[in-house]
Amino acid sequence: MFVIRAVLIFLIAFLVAVPLYAVPATITLPPGPRQGLEELTIQQAAIRLRKSGKTDWELVEAARGLVAERMQYSRRNAFDPSGRAFERGYGYCMQHAFALKHLLSELGFNAKVVQAFQNRFPNGVVTSHAWVSVTVENETRQIDSLFYKAGAGELDFTPLSEVTDISPVFKLFTFWGGPAVNAHRYYLTGKDL
Repeated sequence: MFVIRAVLIFLIAFLVAVPLYAVPATITLPPGPRQGLEELTIQQAAIRLRKSGKTDWELVEAARGLVAERMQYSRRNAFDPSGRAFERGYGYCMQHAFALKHLLSELGFNAKVVQAFQNRFPNGVVTSHAWVSVTVENETRQIDSLFYKAGAGELDFTPLSEVTDISPVFKLFTFWGGPAVNAHRYYLTGKDL
């Protein structure tokens, strides 16, 4: 009985301590939208993009470009849901991907967030990453607001492991453990990238 109680206490402490580790990094980020950004929700962005007259892949690229322009990469706001991250203008890859997916869904596109645990980036770094798969008229493309060659219409990294949909379990783990991982990277480097 003592062992079970000790294990439960350890698990509860671990589950609480991991996200708490991120709190000091999180509070260093200014509240509200990033300086220079107008207040804008994903729904308002969708209305604005619809009014542009663009359609199909041109509209998808406009949405991707808007998320890329609006959201600065940040390791310090890992607790924000993607909609709030979009409004504030800060986010790590999962927040970028879900903000883009929600924006594309608002525009009527079939989009989903995908990920691979190992991806090689142009600087040689290998790490996990999340991005968006979108389908327009039976054609599916992979797009990303962070690492993307817009002129070529392709990802600017290479998945080295299997590309999978984001499962609810992985999404839960990311929202629980992601803040601590991102904060740790921030603590080590002092940088959001």
